[in-house]
Amino acid sequence: MEVTGKMRGPLIVALCAVALASVQHALAADDVVVTKTPPLRVSSAYDWSGFYAGGDLGYAWGSSKWTASSPGAPNVSGSFNLAQPIDTFSETGSFFAGLQAGYNYMLPNRLLVGAEIDTTFPSFPNLAGISIGGTSNLTSPTLGAETFSETVLASGTVRGRIGYAPGSWLFYATGGFAWTYDRLTLTQLNTGATESPFLWRLGFAAGAGVEAPIAPHWTARLEYLFTDYGNSGTAFFAGAQRFNADFSLQEIRAGVNYQFGNNAQPASALSLVTKAPAVADLDNVNFHGQTTFTWQGYPAIRSPYEGANSLQRGGQGRETTDVTLFAGVRLWKGAELWVDPEIDQGFGFANTHGAAGFPSAEAYKLGSDYPYARVQRYFVRQTLDLGGETQKIDADVNQFAGSYAANRLVLTVR
Repeated sequence: MEVTGKMRGPLIVALCAVALASVQHALAADDVVVTKTPPLRVSSAYDWSGFYAGGDLGYAWGSSKWTASSPGAPNVSGSFNLAQPIDTFSETGSFFAGLQAGYNYMLPNRLLVGAEIDTTFPSFPNLAGISIGGTSNLTSPTLGAETFSETVLASGTVRGRIGYAPGSWLFYATGGFAWTYDRLTLTQLNTGATESPFLWRLGFAAGAGVEAPIAPHWTARLEYLFTDYGNSGTAFFAGAQRFNADFSLQEIRAGVNYQFGNNAQPASALSLVTKAPAVADLDNVNFHGQTTFTWQGYPAIRSPYEGANSLQRGGQGRETTDVTLFAGVRLWKGAELWVDPEIDQGFGFANTHGAAGFPSAEAYKLGSDYPYARVQRYFVRQTLDLGGETQKIDADVNQFAGSYAANRLVLTVR
């Protein structure tokens, strides 16, 4: 059975948060037996020191207040909301995906200091050209009816971290430098004239989070971050009008990190180590990933009937890139949650026109000069064994290792 639907709001982030809370329960819930096999090395006080790298998925909201000024005319002011509803069919809304890397140093008293750098990419813009951003309608005293909008193309931070780690959990505060690269658009409704300059905004970030180990080398975290970029702007139509706007965002992020060089078994798996079968089944979380880079091109050709849907005669080369994470967690007996976020960028040559059977299916995704986030799929799967012969299945993309009965009922909700 499969249930599909159009869901709005920060559902994806909520699912990731449920997954973070469910891992500890799943690790403790398995039935196990005592054996005499040598135990794995377990630390009741997890060591967070060292380098790490990972990714996150999140939802953003906020507001921007703008002021429009024209020479010899009174100012016009307004504001817009930066949150956009999530549309799972078109994969638009104010969600984002990102990558991060950092270093932690654990002091003997369990205090932690560290540094982190990250970059995030919003979803593909909706029909109004907005990902994380908003639009206002206004009437200029000199130019008449207009629309003004701003949307985020990419953003990032460089932050310090300070925290405390009682046992295996890490509670931390974070703050530092933030940047965002935005596109502003002003359209005169009377003439249809449009101008879309780009703007770098610089500011600060502050937030807090909680993180816990979920498997050897792997940790999961939930983080809140506030970023403020102050007030800045740009001129439109050769200085006929200038817009200044502040810009501040709030974000909730769920992420995973890989800790390099830390081979300790997480303390949350202690019950599996002290009461384990001969080969402990630690497959309660599952991560797989893939990345694809494709370059295509063609030389100059003769094209006497060239048009909008033809290959251009001058020749062209284009590339596409994508990075995908397949992340799963066992929720309870027979139940699994899977989330597959992806970051895409690039075009097929001739904007994927001009060839009856295009040479690469990778180039069929929505083309963009700037990377954008997608969630290819997210679902909960419940498997009910009904008996019969069993078969062993290895872990794979969107699949946990285990033994499954030949007769089973699989329910999928997405």
